[in-house]
Amino acid sequence: MFSSRLLADTFVVRVTFGTLHCTLLDRRSSVPLAGARVTCIWRNERVSVLNADEQGTFTADLPEGVYDLVISARGYLSLFVRGVGVLAGYRQSLVRGLIPGEGQPLDGEPSTAIAGFVRDRVGLAVPNATIHLNAENGGAAYTTRTDNAGAYVVHGVIPGSYDLAVRSGDRTLAHQHVPIAHVKTLIRTDLRIIQL
Repeated sequence: MFSSRLLADTFVVRVTFGTLHCTLLDRRSSVPLAGARVTCIWRNERVSVLNADEQGTFTADLPEGVYDLVISARGYLSLFVRGVGVLAGYRQSLVRGLIPGEGQPLDGEPSTAIAGFVRDRVGLAVPNATIHLNAENGGAAYTTRTDNAGAYVVHGVIPGSYDLAVRSGDRTLAHQHVPIAHVKTLIRTDLRIIQL
């Protein structure tokens, strides 16, 4: 497995890292794309380039934050993925498929990510809770689940005002208003559930 800690040697301030693990596949055949190139664009405009291994995967330890990815491979349309969140102390896995072909403009609306941990009143992880993120204007809506560590990450969130709800079955366990004014930083939203 190919792994790289980006900027670890030059980052002067203390930064907590998270892991981004991505598998790249041919969208039609699910064959791994060995040697695909991933350009990771940091919000401070720094650029890092990674190459997928023979299984079409790459792993990078990155400072907590939000990144844009440009994924390309010879004979495939490039893929631009905006607002990929990296949560400190968490291993985020993504799978992306590329479509055979040539040439496609890279565009997309600027976006960010919302991430955090859901804990109960004594600090234990709340696994398998559903996270609903709904725009106040009735526009965008996102849904994900917490993992066994209580972690969640919602990628590609466009700026706006959102209501974040944590649900288990039919019960709402927590509710919070989350305003997003810009896309330069990860919106870290840890939640504590008072009553399960």
